Amino acid sequence: FIIGYARPGDPIANVTFKVYGYITMAQALSLVGDQKLGHYMKIPPRHLFIAQLIGTIICGFVQLGVAFWLMNTVENMCTPEGAPFTCIQANTFFSASVIWGLVGPERMFGSSSPYHPTLYLFIFGLLLPLPFWLYTRKFPDSWVRHIHTPLLFIASGYMPPAPSHVYTNWFIGCFFFNYIWHKYRNAQWSRYAFSLSAGLDSGLAISGILIYFIFMDVKIPAWWGSNTQHCPLAANGYLAQP
Repeated sequence: FIIGYARPGDPIANVTFKVYGYITMAQALSLVGDQKLGHYMKIPPRHLFIAQLIGTIICGFVQLGVAFWLMNTVENMCTPEGAPFTCIQANTFFSASVIWGLVGPERMFGSSSPYHPTLYLFIFGLLLPLPFWLYTRKFPDSWVRHIHTPLLFIASGYMPPAPSHVYTNWFIGCFFFNYIWHKYRNAQWSRYAFSLSAGLDSGLAISGILIYFIFMDVKIPAWWGSNTQHCPLAANGYLAQP
């Protein structure tokens, strides 16, 4: 938004600013979050940071190599014909560069634009926490004290490219682990919750690698869940216009 006003019509400058600004901040917050998880698991911070540093360096080379390998071996990659390699996140990044860089926020959200009223949501987001804060000061034991509006709205930043069913799974998982388990088995939750979180993250990464290679030459049976995405936007993250 800021660089769009500073350099209108320049999508490369917009993407560069986003990479060295927002992306750097997001990665730093992720690193700090992992440090917090390691602190709860009694892992020495220095050892954890060295592991993060080595992992980041290795991951950079691995991801670059895998990207070149896929682009040279997968036909029609990043197109609807190349499913499932349709590059939803890359398309979202590209679309953002067009909206905020090439078109620019002045033309997209200026006074003559039909999207201009959405700018008032900045004021709405700034003022929304106040009523909950005032209510909590008056009734400190109310369940309202658990409402955290920035957390509620930050999840929408992942959509797109995150599909809608991800949010349903998030809600079900968080409700079970952070409410039911925390309320009725608090001692177990205090002992195993963070270890389980790390295990689920690791299991996701390992299972993704195994599933890819195990089912590489296996024909999946056709059934209702695999015949279609059940949403015209699910495969590509956008709907092609005639």
